[in-house]
Amino acid sequence: MTEGVFITATDTGVGKTWVGCALAARLRRRGVRLQVRKPVESGCPETETGLLPQDALALRNAAATPEPLERICPYRFRTPVSPARAAELERRPITLTALVDACRPLPDHWRLVEGAGGFYSPLTSDGVNADLAESLKLPLLLVAPDRLGVLSAILLALEAAERRGLSVAAVFLNRIVPPPRELDNAAELRRWTGVPVVREIEALIGLVSP
Repeated sequence: MTEGVFITATDTGVGKTWVGCALAARLRRRGVRLQVRKPVESGCPETETGLLPQDALALRNAAATPEPLERICPYRFRTPVSPARAAELERRPITLTALVDACRPLPDHWRLVEGAGGFYSPLTSDGVNADLAESLKLPLLLVAPDRLGVLSAILLALEAAERRGLSVAAVFLNRIVPPPRELDNAAELRRWTGVPVVREIEALIGLVSP
């Protein structure tokens, strides 16, 4: 059981938000009071009311939280690159301290914080996702595509987390595309690590729910 999770990944576009939304929706139905955060998001489309952080909006809807979107995702950028690069291009620098402040815990809430990109993707002018995770001291939920060749990226991320003293709640193997029948990344990972490896949200619930 945890007080929350920091959702990160081996790469961008591997399903962090989908996993976060599925997890938030199931915990909400169990009566868990949720605090969701996607403190920075790039690639936001322009709307009549400003830049729309689509991942943060999806998390807000899944959690059915009354918190305003501005609090869930206070830092938004138009350019579809890493937040650190987008902030530089748009001349609106952000710091790791600002993101940590945006994720401060609410009393009696279970925190779900989603990073941007992979575990070592640049996040601010002075930090990567791993630095934010370390500052928040939340267990990691590492999302990875269940495909050929992903084992190295997963094991490297787990080693990096261990070096930083971070606990890992689980590795979630996301089947974006059905893998070859002969492939069994879950079994391979269980040979090399003691971290729980899951493919289904329901299996994840038992590992992280308060």
